[in-house]
Amino acid sequence: MSPLPRSPKPLVVEPTQAHIHTIIALHGQGSNGPEFAEELFEGKSSSNASLADHFPECRWIFPSSPKRDSTLVQREIDGWFDVVSLTDPRLQEQLQVEGLRDSVAHILQIVNEEVQSIHPSNIVLLGFSQGCATAIHALFAGQYRLGGFVGLNGWMPFREQMVQEAESYAGELSLDLFYERTLRLGNIGLYDAEKNATAPALLVHCADDEVVDVELGEQMRDALMTLDMDVTFKKLASGGHWIPDPEGLDVIVDFLRHQAWM
Repeated sequence: MSPLPRSPKPLVVEPTQAHIHTIIALHGQGSNGPEFAEELFEGKSSSNASLADHFPECRWIFPSSPKRDSTLVQREIDGWFDVVSLTDPRLQEQLQVEGLRDSVAHILQIVNEEVQSIHPSNIVLLGFSQGCATAIHALFAGQYRLGGFVGLNGWMPFREQMVQEAESYAGELSLDLFYERTLRLGNIGLYDAEKNATAPALLVHCADDEVVDVELGEQMRDALMTLDMDVTFKKLASGGHWIPDPEGLDVIVDFLRHQAWM
């Protein structure tokens, strides 16, 4: 797998049984693939099992973003794209384009490599915080209709533009022009946003998230529903800027078993 410039190779956790499924899991800003993997697998569901235990047939791929200058914290940190504000991510949104475009292209390269061994419907994109904001665009911009999307305590960049683009076509979903004009993804290959929007989505957000307000998660839910996605939204009472166990993991396990990989 070819990493982004200045980024390490993805961490790959191989299945302990025959490979059937793959989850590509994107970390949040200021983290990296190995850190996210460790934190995610530390959690236990109500059956006292980790996500890796629940899905022994699953390959987990944890890409790492490159380091980039951050306008938000005024220093170089690990991040998929630059963002000015997490209170209102719409501020100076054009600063997000370059990093988001490069990061989406990188994730799609990983997807394209995975489909050489398994069917696209057996691949799920998962993202936490800024990783969620990146993964949702990788879902739409990809060539293949994947098995599903899991967004954890995140938001949706260019949400308003995408909804306006879709609604401008008399109720018919059309996002190709958005990806060509706004994110300038026309050079990464074929994509079919309308088909990809049929993948089921799970959004999980904690009501007391002090970093990415739950309202941003609700706005993402509403936008995806406007784009005709089948969205399950779970607002958890507590957990801050993370997914608490066992409640959060139970929700993820149930979604993967009964909606993404039916």
